[in-house]
Amino acid sequence: MDYKIYNVETLTRLSQDYHQRAVAKGFWDKRHTEGHYFMLTFGELHEAIEADRLGKWAKLTPEQIERLRSLEGEEFVKEFIRLVKGTVEEEIADTVIRLLDILGYMIEYRILSDEETSTDLGVSSFYIEGVTTLADTLWPILQEACYLCAKYAHRPAILYAIRSLELTCYHMGIDLMAHIDLKIKYNETRPRLHGKKY
Repeated sequence: MDYKIYNVETLTRLSQDYHQRAVAKGFWDKRHTEGHYFMLTFGELHEAIEADRLGKWAKLTPEQIERLRSLEGEEFVKEFIRLVKGTVEEEIADTVIRLLDILGYMIEYRILSDEETSTDLGVSSFYIEGVTTLADTLWPILQEACYLCAKYAHRPAILYAIRSLELTCYHMGIDLMAHIDLKIKYNETRPRLHGKKY
């Protein structure tokens, strides 16, 4: 499988970009523990499961994605809210954006060594074959990410989760990178946080 996100160059570029965007929006004005950020991140998976329970899937065609990408300003916001907001695809994209943001923070503040940011990624990924619920598919990803955090370090947990979510989206027919791009574009239209907790 050809991963769009899961390679060193793309992960490094996206994580640094998304972290700077989060900083600019005020998400890092007050620093918290790493556990705090991971709980917020994996809370996005709960939102994806809730969206699934409510039957809220975007299921965008390539043509709809291209049309959304071509829109600007209020027209884009209106169509994004109508077609994507609150859907499974948006919430999984949010999860990956937040994971990349945390990875970007770790790179910026030298929590990761140069070797950790540039060596072979070498983590496995996970996907359940066959018919299953979204919750059953996401639960082992969360479970393994928590195990990796406790047993080893945060970086392998982040990488495992990103790779597994990308593989899961691939098998579900979701263009994860397109949904990430659309969510980033939507986030750019939103104001900086004003007193909101992160």
